[in-house]
Amino acid sequence: MTKLDMAKETVKDIEYMKSLAQVGQQAPLLGGRFSVMWGLLVAFALIVQWLVLTGQAPFGPEALIFVWSGIGILGWLGSVILARSLKGKPGRGSIGNRAESAVWSAGGIAIFTYVLAVLAAVYIGKADYRMFNTIMIVAFSIYGISYCTTGGLSGKRGQYIIGAICFIAAIIYGALINQPIAYLFAAGVVVFVTIIPGAMQMRAEPSGVV
Repeated sequence: MTKLDMAKETVKDIEYMKSLAQVGQQAPLLGGRFSVMWGLLVAFALIVQWLVLTGQAPFGPEALIFVWSGIGILGWLGSVILARSLKGKPGRGSIGNRAESAVWSAGGIAIFTYVLAVLAAVYIGKADYRMFNTIMIVAFSIYGISYCTTGGLSGKRGQYIIGAICFIAAIIYGALINQPIAYLFAAGVVVFVTIIPGAMQMRAEPSGVV
């Protein structure tokens, strides 16, 4: 992006934020498309995991590493493409959107780091394979932190509610851990806290300066 493009985007953001201030509104969050995409991918993988663990899938547990690896690659490629689609969106430079982008990027890295740590513990260390079942506890906890942080900096109080649901989900998942039903429960939670809110955010996205 050239300095001229950056200047034009800054002016557009200023005009948009000014128009919002005049009507007493806050800039809509723009991360909905990412939530929907990742939600669909993760929910799909969790359902596949449940099918495998209950013996309903045409393949065994050894294929799950390829399922999750594929989800990770598709998610990364999708994120790159979706990030380009935000170019020129008004409100992109608002505090709420910058906070949302930063905290969810860091949260994604944190979850990925934990996954790598579990892989190292199981395949290099002496941890039991059931340690993989702890990943969703960490993921839901990081979801909760990300939603609450975004809510605090964007002024979107509904984010706190979703964050609280994520924290509660982590506890319930813990009560179900090491049982196949835990993954089906996790899939339902992912749909509820990512796909649905993400779709609502996308509907509220601005198409231009209001």
